[in-house]
Amino acid sequence: MKLNLRRFLLYYLPLLANLGLIVYLTWQLNLVPYFQRQGEFQIFSVLYAIGGLVVGVSGVTAFVHAVSNEKGPRNLFMLSLVNTIIPTVLLLALLQLR
Repeated sequence: MKLNLRRFLLYYLPLLANLGLIVYLTWQLNLVPYFQRQGEFQIFSVLYAIGGLVVGVSGVTAFVHAVSNEKGPRNLFMLSLVNTIIPTVLLLALLQLR
């Protein structure tokens, strides 16, 4: 049970947070009129702070996974790498669209 909880916290919870950021940004850019977006993007900054924590946790997880003697499943390693990239890409997309 401890392994499943650790796997959820280190790999799948950051993925869920990233999916939430993607859904929020898509909603803001496609469904909210431009003049209402300015106030709503303040909420995105809070969500992006959560994304920063996701990047930190996923980056450390990927590093530990890469250097550990007990090599785990490669798909979890790839998931942790993707979890570090998604918030950065979202910020770049946001800055490009403003």
